[in-house]
Amino acid sequence: MRYTFLNIFISCLLMLMINIAEAEEQFRAPIPSAEFEYMEYFPLYPTYSWQPIANTKFYEVQVIRQEGHKEIVYRDLTNTEALDRVTDSKPFTEVGNYYWQVRVTDKSGNPLSPWSIKKYFKVTAPTTFAALGDSITHGGASFIPAGQLSCQWETFCDVPVKNLGRSGDTTEMMLERFDRDVLPFRPKVLLILGGVNDIRGGKKAEEVIKNLTAINEKCLANDITPVFVAVTSMNPKIIKAYLTDGDWQRERVKLNLWINENSYSLDFNELLNDSDGYLKVEYTPDGLHPNLRGKRIMGEVINEYLQEAFPELLQ
Repeated sequence: MRYTFLNIFISCLLMLMINIAEAEEQFRAPIPSAEFEYMEYFPLYPTYSWQPIANTKFYEVQVIRQEGHKEIVYRDLTNTEALDRVTDSKPFTEVGNYYWQVRVTDKSGNPLSPWSIKKYFKVTAPTTFAALGDSITHGGASFIPAGQLSCQWETFCDVPVKNLGRSGDTTEMMLERFDRDVLPFRPKVLLILGGVNDIRGGKKAEEVIKNLTAINEKCLANDITPVFVAVTSMNPKIIKAYLTDGDWQRERVKLNLWINENSYSLDFNELLNDSDGYLKVEYTPDGLHPNLRGKRIMGEVINEYLQEAFPELLQ
């Protein structure tokens, strides 16, 4: 009787192992589409993306930190954002070597595919140039993940710039995370691209200027040269994001007058806007975020400005 029970137990265990193996091989490994390895710097808030597989909904992204011969699970994320991507909500401020991988899972998180190939990246410091801002800085939109080169204005900027953008930020949020997200990289020059979320949410220019002034003071206290970038316009005729009924255009113009009075500032609105002062339809898919053509203009203008204003830092 004991021998029979042992045989049954072993048989059940083997069947369970076979079922797990078969479950893991139900789908092929996803193919990563984020292009971090081609970027000068790894983004502070990376968006991991992949080619979605038919008849799947759930994915797990794992980030591994390499410490000598050790490999430590640094992040474990699920695709709550979209079928083909997830943006890390925690900043990468710790210098080191990493890789990320993705696999298909079921609703409960059980694996349904092998891990994808490993995609390696490094976090380095210090950086000479950095950019603090919202989704327009961070890159990406609903039409393409931010981790792809075609959605990054830095792609069109020859001067390497560390992207410290975070989607959804107001200037108050940028101020709150300044010490945590900017200071670890000790930039000499900080591009500040913020305010569009304040303005479209109904904030007055004076409120935004107060936050930007505080950011300016933090920069100067840490030997960082602040470069203020004028707030881009929107297109209310096609905008797909929230836009208050207030006079956002008037407040944006008032804010940009203050920005352009600073010692270091730049403005690409003349190149992006139509005759009504709205973001041109051909430069935006949603009335808020610049598309590939718009990002090219941003990158090229920033590149020219940095080269002319800070030639001593480029030698």
